[in-house]
Amino acid sequence: MKNIMKQVPFNNRQRSAARLLFIVCCLLFIIPSVPTMAQKKRVPAKKTPAVPLIEQAREALARYDFQQAETLLNKDIAERKRKRQSTEEPLQLMAAVQLGRSKLHATERIVIIDSLVCKKKDVLRAIYLSRESGRIDTYASTYHTRDTLGATLYENEFANKRYLAIKDASTPEGTTPALRLAVSDKIGDQWSAPTLLTGLVDEDEEDEDNSSTSFSQNYPFLLSDGITLYYAATGPESIGGYDIFVTRSDGEDGSFLKPENIGYPYNSTANDYLLAIDEFTQLGWFVSDRNQPADSVCIYIFIPNDTRQLYGDEISEEQLRERARLTSLRDTWACVIPEGAAEKTPEAYIKAARQRLTNIRKGGITKDNAPDFVFPIDDARTYAHLSDFRSPTARQKMQQWLQLSKSTTTDATMLSRLRDNYATASAAERQQMANTIQQLEATHYPQLQQLQELGKEIRNEEISHK
Repeated sequence: MKNIMKQVPFNNRQRSAARLLFIVCCLLFIIPSVPTMAQKKRVPAKKTPAVPLIEQAREALARYDFQQAETLLNKDIAERKRKRQSTEEPLQLMAAVQLGRSKLHATERIVIIDSLVCKKKDVLRAIYLSRESGRIDTYASTYHTRDTLGATLYENEFANKRYLAIKDASTPEGTTPALRLAVSDKIGDQWSAPTLLTGLVDEDEEDEDNSSTSFSQNYPFLLSDGITLYYAATGPESIGGYDIFVTRSDGEDGSFLKPENIGYPYNSTANDYLLAIDEFTQLGWFVSDRNQPADSVCIYIFIPNDTRQLYGDEISEEQLRERARLTSLRDTWACVIPEGAAEKTPEAYIKAARQRLTNIRKGGITKDNAPDFVFPIDDARTYAHLSDFRSPTARQKMQQWLQLSKSTTTDATMLSRLRDNYATASAAERQQMANTIQQLEATHYPQLQQLQELGKEIRNEEISHK
């Protein structure tokens, strides 16, 4: 046993062999893992597919960054030409970019007091108009028929005239039907067959396409003056999808002047469907599907201006884009109080408008308690009804003033829109617009002077009345 337990010392050669064996064993454990690590390092990372230039341009257009959108489209057009590909798509988008840029500095300054999101099919039921402003309805509901196109109509307060969207009879077989605006009059107890409105579509553009199906029109609304028509339409003058346009009846033949795109903030790169102004309650409504999920829209309620108001140098270019996109409704509250308004601060002005909205939703505004007008007599008195006048002469002149005021407001709005669109119009369009502008100016400025003088006479008559 002692011999078994006896330790035998290693010599130098044995020690060297043991060390070598230890090193080899270590390498056998380490080396197999090295190729695996190297192989992992050689696997290339997956690259994110590049966003096509035209999609980048669409995103820039949605931000109203027109300079960036144009730069991207020019690159895309050049690349397509080099590859001998069609440039139709980027050129169409370029037209929308240029139209949008021309409208930016004509963005109207309005005060939006509320907004409401609802399903598109329910939008007309969510707009409350006084009886004096007529009514808007679906074609299917009024005519008790099935309609898959979503056609709507406007009926005036006297219930004897309708502006309505009807299916375009010239729609080719196998294509999506277009809607066109028509008018129908009530004769006795019967409504006349709808007659298409003339002047809303450029005949040369329509002939080039050999069809009117490139243009769809819907959502008509007529102001109380009986001649100013708002509606929504698609086509080459649209910034995106449906845009809201305004036109004016041109004489007794029933034709209309060339429609004008009303621009921002009413229109956007999305679909903008309807604008209605209730002059009785001094509230306006417009509808858009911008930033909304499918089949939903947002209804914006605003205070309409007597004359078009624009933003000045008090805001930056970026702030102007934000106002045009309606990124914040609160930003619209920094308003300019109209001359003669009973409210003297923006807060009071907005609060009064919201109260009117609440009242009309509850059915609380009637012809007996709503203001017919706001007319300051002196520092202590502001009249709202003809019955407020003590002087019969002043009361009679006030009736003339109201009629003249409505006419001048309509002319001022039309002049403003014509001038906004003149810079980007074609030579032929400019000629037509120039003639219209000259005709309106010939009557508008003398009417303004007459309105001012008549207002002085009314105040003097009422103040001096015993």
